[in-house]
Amino acid sequence: MNIILLGPPGSGKGTQGSLLAKRLHLKQLSTGDLFREILNHPTHPLYSELQVVKEGKLVSDDVVNKAVADAIQKPELRNGVIFDGYPRTIAQAEALDEILSGMGRPIDLVIELDAVPEVLFFRILGRQICPNCKRVFHERQHLKECPVCHIPLIRRKDDNKETIRKRLEEYKSKTAPLRDYYHNSETAYIRFLVQDDSKTPQEINDGIMEQMKQKSIL
Repeated sequence: MNIILLGPPGSGKGTQGSLLAKRLHLKQLSTGDLFREILNHPTHPLYSELQVVKEGKLVSDDVVNKAVADAIQKPELRNGVIFDGYPRTIAQAEALDEILSGMGRPIDLVIELDAVPEVLFFRILGRQICPNCKRVFHERQHLKECPVCHIPLIRRKDDNKETIRKRLEEYKSKTAPLRDYYHNSETAYIRFLVQDDSKTPQEINDGIMEQMKQKSIL
């Protein structure tokens, strides 16, 4: 099974991707993690082209597509992938369709995680990250260090109101049109709206799984 997670920054794609991967026995593919892995290997063919990441610049669609096409050839990803953070544009979606078509692997499901702005700002402004294992926490948990790695949690430098507004605007202009792209296809589509932050990640995941059962995807 191949699943795409759509959603603005702070919607919980990484968290839900991880939970779904465990429950469905799939592998989660995050472009952010993929880029970091490549940048740790200077001999990788895309190493030089991804240097823009260190400069805070956007990676071109062509390079992103090449990185994903290379990654999904790995044996551990051949049984199914949860795409987290990809595709972000119509051009990337078309490229992914072509890549998977050549492998005889369709997109089985698109899950859109949406949340009202108040929830997104609350989550992102309070976000804390373990620099080692990359687990994400929130300041409301009152943790000073990662409970697994036992090292101090950090905050991303771009987790501020101005940057969040820019990222949300970019999402609206570039990624939100993917809704129509997939709605106009035969791919199964689920939308999960978060109107407040009262539900736990597990409760949200249970709700997604229930919708999958209703659509006879499971």
